[in-house]
Formats: sequence, structure tokens, C-alpha cells
Amino acid sequence: MQKEEIKAELTREPFVPFRLHLSDGRTFDVPFREVAHMTPSGVLVFIGLKEGTHRAEGYDRFGFDHVVRIEPRPTRGKGKRRKKAS
Repeated sequence: MQKEEIKAELTREPFVPFRLHLSDGRTFDVPFREVAHMTPSGVLVFIGLKEGTHRAEGYDRFGFDHVVRIEPRPTRGKGKRRKKAS
């Protein structure tokens, strides 16, 4: 995958959550911008990072050439709105 394609997803305004698919079959969800960062040789992904915090459970890194595709992150459920509690 081209470095420019990954950079375009990370800098997109407004940000749209996406999933990275790697050549070894692994996938990484990027639900918000701070989860993934570009390095000179690839991508650094924080695992278990909660939005608004600075603590992750771990991380992984991989080269741009290991990313085979990027797709929009699947939505949870069937896209229905939650009912307001009464």
C-alpha cells in the first residue's frame, strides 16, 4: 500500500474510522486518529487505546508494504438508532 494512501486516511477531515488489512491476515481497527501514527518506514498502531487517554495495552508496527487494503470500519449493529430511555 502506498504511504500517501495511508496518510490520506489519517489526515482526512472529518476523520472516518477505518480498518487496516495486513498481508499476514491481521487487521487493525483505527476508530479515532490517535490510534495510528506514521513512522518513516511504516505505521505504528496502539492497541486498546481509549479515546481521550494516553494509556494503551500495547502496540504493533509494520511497514507500508504489509498493508494490503484499507476499508471503512464496520458499524456495530445494523445501523439503527438507539431508542431514548423513558
